[in-house]
Amino acid sequence: MRVLWFSNKILSDTDTGSTGTWLGAMAQALVASGQVELCNISTGAVPAPVRQDAGPIRQWIVPAARLGRDGLPPGTIVAGIIEAVKDLAADLVHIWGTENYWGLLTARGLLQTPALLEIQGLKEPYARVFAGGLRAREQLACIGLKEIIKHRSIASGRKAFEQWSRFEREILAGHKFITTQAPWVKAWVQARSASARLFHTELMLRAAFYDAQPWRPATAPVIFCSAAYPVPYKGIHDAVRAMALLKRRFPQVRLRIAGALQARGMRLEGYMAWVNRLAAALHLTEQIDWLGPLSATEIVKELQGCACMLMPSHCETYCVALAEALYLGVPSVSTYTGGTSWLARDEASAVFFAPGDEVMCAFQLGRVLTDQDLAGRLSKKARAEALVRNNPDTVVHTQLSIYQQVLAAGAGGTISGM
Repeated sequence: MRVLWFSNKILSDTDTGSTGTWLGAMAQALVASGQVELCNISTGAVPAPVRQDAGPIRQWIVPAARLGRDGLPPGTIVAGIIEAVKDLAADLVHIWGTENYWGLLTARGLLQTPALLEIQGLKEPYARVFAGGLRAREQLACIGLKEIIKHRSIASGRKAFEQWSRFEREILAGHKFITTQAPWVKAWVQARSASARLFHTELMLRAAFYDAQPWRPATAPVIFCSAAYPVPYKGIHDAVRAMALLKRRFPQVRLRIAGALQARGMRLEGYMAWVNRLAAALHLTEQIDWLGPLSATEIVKELQGCACMLMPSHCETYCVALAEALYLGVPSVSTYTGGTSWLARDEASAVFFAPGDEVMCAFQLGRVLTDQDLAGRLSKKARAEALVRNNPDTVVHTQLSIYQQVLAAGAGGTISGM
């Protein structure tokens, strides 16, 4: 079958360490199955649509243009996409996420190909926690020269998420077939699209994690953390505050943070500049390592060398970073929110704390660092569950089955939700 993806990731053979890592892993696995001829359309910094294949995957990159009041880019880009889809004659369109305008094309009937919508993130619930619990004074302190010049702030970021929510609702309501992972995501989807047929699936991990040796207990109090974006709802400031408390008991503790968070000069986000000042005020500058974006191989090395993994985010629909740690059997401390509550069970395969509660975060981290029996139990259970949940053969089989069921329904057949 020929499947056309609309995604937020430009597929390539290079592991950039950016967000959407599961897309590249899933694409490779589907192609390797021999049952899918895969195509992809994404946006990028190009002046005009350009073809840029990724191995056997035919791929087009369209300009990342400003969206109009209808949520769509200029008509010329939309027309070009419609024409490309006609020329491809795909059997199925797979829309990855509601964060971009792709889902509007299918929801409004601009593309007639049978469509499957897969949820990645939901901006409506994210908007509610966008500020990450920062008080008004702290939010103002995150406004630097960059924010003044670009007329941006945490408040404007939250507003942008809120404004997109009406398009997100339209996308959800306009699709008959929707794939979700965590029950929390399923609940939000059902609240906005009661008639849609829902499927459950898991996300593919990158090959480096499937090939890696499982975690073994570490001797040094090293905590690994990551965030895809420098935004407050990722909770990096909570991790820093928890470190200040943890340092009282563990003077040698280190926090190693992966992700494209730090930058030089004007490129540094005001929020991150404030986090840096917070770390300095808490005398933690020398104990926090900002690692930048890492490849899968580099993340595996970090996870294998740490004592535990910390996920402080205020909202997650799945959380691949946590899934990767659990797959290796790394004892994990995480906020209990959305997808994280699906990936692990409290006191069994991870230990949880409430978003924004740095006191409980530090307490849970301290337990894992000092209680070898607890760390061992978490590691063993996390690994056992993840080997089943993120089994690559099962993930591919499920995805192919969903494709086949959607196509059968389009041909007048029957379909069963999963």
